[in-house]
Amino acid sequence: MALIRDRKNRHFLDDFGQMYWINGPADFCYISEQRQWRSGLTFLEILEWKQCAPTGLVSQRFSSIDEAFVAFEQNRITWSHDLCLLRMGEQMERHRSLDNYRPTYMKMAEAKGAPVRRAPWINQLELNCSSFPGPRCIWPDPRKRISLENQSIHHKNRCLQVKGQVR
Repeated sequence: MALIRDRKNRHFLDDFGQMYWINGPADFCYISEQRQWRSGLTFLEILEWKQCAPTGLVSQRFSSIDEAFVAFEQNRITWSHDLCLLRMGEQMERHRSLDNYRPTYMKMAEAKGAPVRRAPWINQLELNCSSFPGPRCIWPDPRKRISLENQSIHHKNRCLQVKGQVR
């Protein structure tokens, strides 16, 4: 018998820490295994920050969400692989695993004036560290004491972010 350790709506964790999601309409749903790629997050943080995506492993169809939960707990699941769902999960993982990722609902709330939220995987020490990625100018080298008064070279558009994106 499988044990559901944590559950929120259609998402749940089994007793081994593997995450699943019941997908589809309530009267024609299936269970989808979910991959998590960040360690140290709580179950609720994983869901809130959308740090999971389908692996492509899916169950048979069920006529209700409750039936899917009962079948899982009674080990009556027939698993199969869905390659389309696997590819979609891989795309989601690439997009959501960026360090500056925030779910759309957070971005929309921020646009309406809500405070910007810091992702739980960004360490406070990194924020205070001078090596934390942020805009900086790569020319002229700030370590060199060059007097710009006599030079007519403008470098206004040469500022890059540490990750190499032109601003």
